[in-house]
Amino acid sequence: MNSLNAMMASLALLGIMAGPALAQSAGSDQMKGRHAMQGQITSVDEKKGWVHVKTDEGTMILRVPPESLRNVKKGDTVKVSLALKDTGPAKTKE
Repeated sequence: MNSLNAMMASLALLGIMAGPALAQSAGSDQMKGRHAMQGQITSVDEKKGWVHVKTDEGTMILRVPPESLRNVKKGDTVKVSLALKDTGPAKTKE
């Protein structure tokens, strides 16, 4: 695997996953449970936007915009950054 592809894959996944979460919050203090991990791409479905990332903590199946997967391929090493935002209680069915 060449380092440029690995870097691009890392940036693509990091940017796509972190961007919407950060854009939804008015301030970074609202984001909780921040966590980052490194992993290896084990499967990519560029047309549907699905990617499987094997990490030391298990395999994650992530949905990202398909165009962000153009330069990502099986075997690439990526860094995934996650954060949670509490949006309040779940809505109940009436």
